[in-house]
Formats: sequence, C-alpha cells, structure tokens
Amino acid sequence: MYRAVLAVVLTTVGLGAAPLILHVSPDGDDGAEGSSRRPFATVERARDELRARKAAGTLPAEGAVIELAPGTYYLSDTLAWNSADDGTADGPIIYRARKGGTARLSGGTPIADWSPVTDEAVRQRLDPAARDQVQVADLAALGITDFGMPCPNGKGCEVFVGSDPMPLARWPNEGFAKVTGVSTEQPFTSHGAKGSKEPVITYEGGRPTRWQGETEGWLNGFWFWDWAEEAQPIAAIDPAKQQITLGGKPHPFGYRKGQWYYALNLLGELDQPGEWMIDRTQGKLYFWPPEPIRDDTVVLSRLPTALRLQDVSHV
Repeated sequence: MYRAVLAVVLTTVGLGAAPLILHVSPDGDDGAEGSSRRPFATVERARDELRARKAAGTLPAEGAVIELAPGTYYLSDTLAWNSADDGTADGPIIYRARKGGTARLSGGTPIADWSPVTDEAVRQRLDPAARDQVQVADLAALGITDFGMPCPNGKGCEVFVGSDPMPLARWPNEGFAKVTGVSTEQPFTSHGAKGSKEPVITYEGGRPTRWQGETEGWLNGFWFWDWAEEAQPIAAIDPAKQQITLGGKPHPFGYRKGQWYYALNLLGELDQPGEWMIDRTQGKLYFWPPEPIRDDTVVLSRLPTALRLQDVSHV
C-alpha cells in the first residue's frame, strides 16, 4: 500500500434533525468556536470539541454534524477515532463536505519553498541535462525528518503533483538490468536452481561506477524467483570486479544469475522530468518538476495511515 496523499474524499450526505453543527475550513482558526462565521481549522479540533461536549453531557441527543468547507486539509498525524467519539442510532455523528463542495483529507505536506541546485558537488553528480532543471527543497527546515525507506512498496515518502505520483529516480528508466553473476562464497541449490546466499551480484557495463560515493542508492530486484521482489540498500560497489554488495538483511531466497533488478533513489539517475530523490542524511528533496511549481502543486506524502477508526459506532 502506498502512503496515500489523498486519503479520503468527503461528499455531502443527507441528515435529519441535528441541533449541533460545527464548521471547519482551511482558512479557519482552532481558537475559534466552530461556527459558520468563525470555523475551526482542523478536523481534529472539531472532533475534540465533540468529545468534550459528550464528556460534559452537553452533546445533543440528536447528534452532531462536522461540516467541512471545500478545500484540502493536511493532516499532521493520523486522524483517529475511538469509543469516545461514538454517536447513537438516533443521534449519529456525521462528517461531511459542505453542500456543493469537496473536502479532501491529505496525509501529505505541500512543498512550496524550492530553489535551484547551486552546490557544485551536487551539480556534478547530476546528469548534465538535469543540472539546471532540478530543484531542491530543505525538508529538515520544514520539520520533516521521517522519510521511511526509498522502496517501491509503500514504506517511504512519495512525491505527488496534484493527485499524480511522480517516479522515484531510477536506472534504467524503463525495464530492468540483468544479474550477470553471483558470488561463489555461499553456493546453494533450490529446486534445481543454483545460486548464492551472499548478497553480492555482478553487473555488466560501467553504469554503476557513477554511483560510487552516493549513500542513498538501493536496488530493487527479483533476486532468485520471479515472484519474490525485494529492495535492498547498496552497501559497496567494486568497479574492478563489476560487483555490487547489498546491505541490510540478505534476501531469504538468495541470489541467482540471470535475474533482474533496477537501481533507485540515486541522485546521478535523476535524469528526466518528474523524477525525484531524497538525501536522507541532509534532509533534502531533489525534484525535476514536469511543470512549473505553484504554491501547493507538489505534495510529499508522509503518513503511513491517514485515518484510523477503532471501537467506533454511529459515526
């Protein structure tokens, strides 16, 4: 599962009598009272207001409505409900968009502060065609420090333009590279197929030589069987032997000649519009925008879970 940026779309539903209506707006203020004139800014604030009224015994028996003005609401943490948020069959708690509009809850953060790449060491790592196209954003300055792993399996941050996910920088840009050999140090045979348990593969060509010195690179491959995919960090590259040593826990099925893989999250492979990578050591996001960046067009997904409801009824 990918870390979803657009986690849920709230649309208008019908409702009977509900004396209490709280309003939320992207332009609101959590210090306000939640009225139509002075709405809250976050769904969390409205939820907590209902919890407080329920605990005080002042929540109407007819239930309540949390009405969201059109727009996008960026969540700082998982939006969670529990038994303290229960409504009743006759007095449900309803979250809805204002009639005629759409409200989106987003598990991401808009990234608007971009600048050209001026660090000469970084520019030298970039493909010549990318040096004046790639933009950089300081995620650490935005307080973003948890990036997850740069894997194609939903365990890390992703970059979206609008609602479209952008591709993580990779090589080759399409398809796979072949494993041309494996280590002979820990040989084994499985179902007649010969391979190695040692996380060392041999490559062909000189492309990986340019990755030396990069600390964020990973290889994603089908290392032994065509149905068993896994991404592992690059630990070392030996151009003389044309070998790559993989880090982390070795793949449980081992490695076999003739299998396929691709490299990802390498600055030197950020070479076409839409691609991006995160330097986790420096907290920097590098991105080649496919179109001019506006205030909220680029969003970095962050939350593994956007919404969580546990032991909840009549909401």
